[in-house]
Amino acid sequence: MNQNLIHKYLKGETSSHENQEIISWIDANPDNRKEFLRYRRLYDAAIWNETAQTSDSIEKKTTRPALSIRRWMQVAAVVAIAITGTIFIQQRILNSADKILTQSIEVPQGQRVNLTLSDGTKVTLNSNSKLYFPSSFKRNNREIILDGEGYFEVTHDKSRPFRVITEKCKIEVLGTTFNVLAYKNSGIFETSLIEGAVKVTEKQSNQTAILKPQQKASIEGNRLVTRTFDTEDDFLWKDGIYVFNNEDLTKVFRKLEQYYQTRIVVRNKNLSTNKCTGKFRQKEGIEHIIKVLQKANNFEYQRDEDKNLIIIY
Repeated sequence: MNQNLIHKYLKGETSSHENQEIISWIDANPDNRKEFLRYRRLYDAAIWNETAQTSDSIEKKTTRPALSIRRWMQVAAVVAIAITGTIFIQQRILNSADKILTQSIEVPQGQRVNLTLSDGTKVTLNSNSKLYFPSSFKRNNREIILDGEGYFEVTHDKSRPFRVITEKCKIEVLGTTFNVLAYKNSGIFETSLIEGAVKVTEKQSNQTAILKPQQKASIEGNRLVTRTFDTEDDFLWKDGIYVFNNEDLTKVFRKLEQYYQTRIVVRNKNLSTNKCTGKFRQKEGIEHIIKVLQKANNFEYQRDEDKNLIIIY
């Protein structure tokens, strides 16, 4: 595989067709996967090393130049940093008066990332998720922005509420464990509470819901609806397993679109009332999942790799 293309992919600058080319190459055999992981570790180490070197002068410099392939391999070769998952890190000064460094992390298709925020809050991000967060929180609040799915274990701080801002809703807590599913433009929003308490506010209507443990809030039409759940299978994505429990098949397709960055067009109207129950390993890929769903729901499909599109007939 061309090193320039791998480097371009790690920087998040590849097209959908190039993404598929890289993924197909990785999945072709174990040696390719090992080679890709080696490049990934080198790239991540180089980025983190560069960030550390420039942190003292961040007030003067808000962007960093791209490293050449040879340069980032040379830098990474002498840096001993263990990174889990490929992450694309961008930094900028959000508030020039306070000099607050805001970071954004983007998780590529088929991967997950664990991180710890400056207050000790632990976050796990699902595939194709983006998180925007300050390098250090302000004195009176802790606020982050999520596009995607995240599992949060929030450090308790009574004086500073922790807020997760999504496209449709705002979630506010003091210290708790909860899951948020809120990919932008997907039409899906869910907040599930494992322990503690959260307040969910729908932005447009200002509807609110106070969740107790084992409760889930979701948007249905224009309403914020609360239900109970008795299993934590929904959160197995943290272990690389996607679980669907009696979900509308059309909703499952929308989730798969976000997880695998692939557009799915459903032309078979007979599927609108079908339900789906099953567990799938993330690494098995979207086509394997589609084939399993096909056997259970009697439909045909066509995949256009050039357009990154799956059409369900």
